Amino acid sequence: MGSLDGPDLLARDSLGLVLGTGAAVEAFDAARAAADAVEFPFPNDVIRNVLICGMGGSAIAGELIVGAYRERLRMPVAVHRDYEIPGWVGPDTLVILSSYSGNTEETLTATMQAYERNCPCVAITSGGKLGSFYAKEGIPVVPLPAGMQPRAALIWLMVPVAVILERTEVLPSLGSEMEEARETLATVVAACGPEVPEESNPAKQLAAALHGKVALIWGAEVTAPIARRWKGQLNENAKVPAYWSELPELNHNEIVGFEGMGPLTSMSQLVMLRDPRNHRQVVRRFDLTSDLIKREVSGVLSIEAEGRGAMARMLDLVLLGDYVSLYLALLRDVDPGPVEVIEALKGRLANTGYGRSASPEDAGGA
Repeated sequence: MGSLDGPDLLARDSLGLVLGTGAAVEAFDAARAAADAVEFPFPNDVIRNVLICGMGGSAIAGELIVGAYRERLRMPVAVHRDYEIPGWVGPDTLVILSSYSGNTEETLTATMQAYERNCPCVAITSGGKLGSFYAKEGIPVVPLPAGMQPRAALIWLMVPVAVILERTEVLPSLGSEMEEARETLATVVAACGPEVPEESNPAKQLAAALHGKVALIWGAEVTAPIARRWKGQLNENAKVPAYWSELPELNHNEIVGFEGMGPLTSMSQLVMLRDPRNHRQVVRRFDLTSDLIKREVSGVLSIEAEGRGAMARMLDLVLLGDYVSLYLALLRDVDPGPVEVIEALKGRLANTGYGRSASPEDAGGA
C-alpha cells in the first residue's frame, strides 16, 4: 500500500493532478474572466429555456450549477448527455455546448442539430472542431487552456456555465456568491493539499477509509450531482468501482437491494453527502435510511458541506472529493492520470465509423 505522507507521494502522479487541483483558485479567476469577455450575438429576451450539452467532466459542470441553483433558475434548464437533442429545442433555446476537447462526438452531434435549428449557442472548449469549425460559423466560444484531462478542468468548465446563465439573466447576479466560492476553494486547498499530513487532512483520512472498499455515494438536492462527481472521480482517478444514488428516489427501490448484500457487506462503504439546507424530510431520510441499512455495509460516513452560498457549499464537497479520489489512487499505487480503457474505446469507435451525424475523426474526449 502506498503512503500519503512520504516523499514519493507525487511521483506516482504522472499528470500532476494533485498539484493541479491546488490551482483551483487561479482557474476560477481565469475562467470567470474568459467567460465575461465573450460577446453574445443574441439578445437575452429571445431565450425561453436552456439546454447544456456535454459528456463526462464537461457535463457534470452544468449539472453542478443547475443542482446548486435549481430553486433560483428563472426558466427551465436541462443537461443533455447524449447525441440527439430533444424535440422541444428550438430558436428560443439557449444551447451551451460544453466539450473540453472540442471533439466529443456526442456533443458535436448536438452542436450540429442546435446549429441547424437556429438555436442561440455558446461553446466552452479548449479547441477541436467545436472551437474551430463552429466558431467560424458564428458560435461564440469561451476558450479554455489545452493540455488537461477533462475531469481536471472542472473549474474551467463550470465557472463559464454560471457566468453565461448569469449574463443571460437565467440566474440572478451571483457576484457575492462567486467571491465566497473562490474563498472556499482556497480553504479546501489549504486543508487538503499534499503537504498537509494525514492526521490533519480530511481528504487523506477519507481516502484511507475507502481503501479496499466499494464506495456507495448518496446525495440529495444540491449534493446529488456532487455524488455523481465523486463516483466518476473514484472511477477515473483511483481506478475503482463506485456507485452513486440520490434521495429520496433511492428510498423507493435501492434500499430493498441491501437485503441481498451477502459477501458484499464487508466490501461496501456508504458515503452520505449532506447539505445543511437539505429539505427537512430529506434530512430525516438520510438518518432513517442509514440506520435501516447500516448493518448491510461495512461503515457509514456522513459529510456535510460548509459555506453560506450554494456555490461555496457545492465546491466545498466537490474539491474534497477530487482530493479523496487522487489520494486513493496513490494509496493503491496507481497513476491517477491515464484512462486507458476510455482511450481504447475511442480508438475502436473511430475505426468502426460513425452512425448518422458526424465523421470518425470527430470522436474524442469530454
